Amino acid sequence: MNVTLCRDDATYAAGGVLKASWRVSRVSLDEISSVEVSVLWYTEGKGDEDLSVHYFRRYDAAQLRERGMVDSQPIQCRLPPSPLSYRGHLLCIQWGIRVRVFVEEGREAVAEHPFYMVARKPDPTVISESSSNELPCLEQIAKTPLHRRLPSVLRRWRSRQGKTAS
Repeated sequence: MNVTLCRDDATYAAGGVLKASWRVSRVSLDEISSVEVSVLWYTEGKGDEDLSVHYFRRYDAAQLRERGMVDSQPIQCRLPPSPLSYRGHLLCIQWGIRVRVFVEEGREAVAEHPFYMVARKPDPTVISESSSNELPCLEQIAKTPLHRRLPSVLRRWRSRQGKTAS
């Protein structure tokens, strides 16, 4: 079995499209009862280990004969916004494409190809167009140093304290 990603660095953006292909070789099509292809993530490390399947497709023997197994078969799905890939001391989050081939005698073979899901960098043109009229920019607020804003903040606080005391 072989899984091939469309990106050489095996890095995909969260919310982006994953494109890959899979192929089963060295096994006769008549021997295969089904193939399962999934895009999933799992955790490793301390505590409970989690596994979640994001994309799943099962091909039975009839579908495999119809598709023909000579060529690579495509996989395409939109990735979710999270969880992102992570490698820490106590926890690892790993994304991967898994292909399981079930043979007539009840045996199975599994191939897995890992990839990294990373945060998408925001598009500066979209941010500047959408946020310029809606919310004040944090940089503008932060331009006035705290020690210069503090006297007016203290005056407002003291005036509120005086109103509640009377």
